[in-house]
Amino acid sequence: MKIVQVLATSGGIGGLEQHTFNLANQLALSNDVHVIAHPCYAEKFNRNVQFHSVDFSRSRWNIRLLWQLTKLIKTIRPQIVHAQAGKASGLIARIRPFLSDVKIVTTVHGTKKDKSAYLVGDAVIAVSKALTQGISEAKAHIVYNGVYPQTALSVDAKQSLKHSIDQQFLSLDSTKKIVMCIGRLEPVKNIALLIQAMQGVDANLWIVGDGSQRQSLEAQVKQQNMQDQVVFLGFRSDARDLVQLADVVVLSSDREGFPLVMVEALQADKVMVSTKVNGVIEWLPDEYLADIGDVMELRQALKNALESAAIADFENLFTRAKNELTVDAMAQQTLKIYEHLLHT
Repeated sequence: MKIVQVLATSGGIGGLEQHTFNLANQLALSNDVHVIAHPCYAEKFNRNVQFHSVDFSRSRWNIRLLWQLTKLIKTIRPQIVHAQAGKASGLIARIRPFLSDVKIVTTVHGTKKDKSAYLVGDAVIAVSKALTQGISEAKAHIVYNGVYPQTALSVDAKQSLKHSIDQQFLSLDSTKKIVMCIGRLEPVKNIALLIQAMQGVDANLWIVGDGSQRQSLEAQVKQQNMQDQVVFLGFRSDARDLVQLADVVVLSSDREGFPLVMVEALQADKVMVSTKVNGVIEWLPDEYLADIGDVMELRQALKNALESAAIADFENLFTRAKNELTVDAMAQQTLKIYEHLLHT
């Protein structure tokens, strides 16, 4: 099957981008996969993927961009064009009249009030049940994000990694349990809420990631006199290894599609706490969820998660995540949608 994946972002790497990298690379093991994306992503795809560079930093209304995209797709002559997220779907919607004999698939990755651009798809994939709202049942499909299994660190490797962090942050009591937050330090992640919720919780908070709010969040930690409890590790390429050191992984976002950090935490057998964002509410037990923006509920959920009995509530989820939330499962489900379209 000849497939074109369109990724129209231009620089950052979050769940949307990682989803596209993983999906294209996996599909390319048994299909003719082409990716049209910004040149900054070229090295994220394996040798089986044919990469086509397009400058998507231009507006979705840019005539030259629309012309270039149309010409490229018509040259490739795929059976399936799959647009990832809103901008890609909007672009494909505008050039749809010029793409004959092609089946269109779009994927909704985040909360959007206006889903009109996605409706150009002959099939619309949502990464969580909540995101299917406003899409007809005839078109809607749910395919959860998946990740590649992470290799478990040896006991010695874990000890070495933890020691390196402890030596970097001598202000912390290294005997305390670790609550870990991994993500971009941007307003939508609401890390300020998490820091506030950690007051009165007997654990350290490791914040892994960087972003525009780092300076203000560090100032908040000082203002609340929490320097001996909260540390900022910045961007780490070994974030998935760090998860293995956590006692609890936490997500305090105001908005999500289907967060990969939850997938990675559950696959690493880690108890997870979150605000009631999309995707998460379809998986986690109620005791470990908090209303969005509610500091008291988030604090209580953290305390629940740090109890030794919490692990029993997650054992079935750990197994389910290892079976269902994988790149292979995600790719196989997507491929079935493609095949169905081609036979209708």
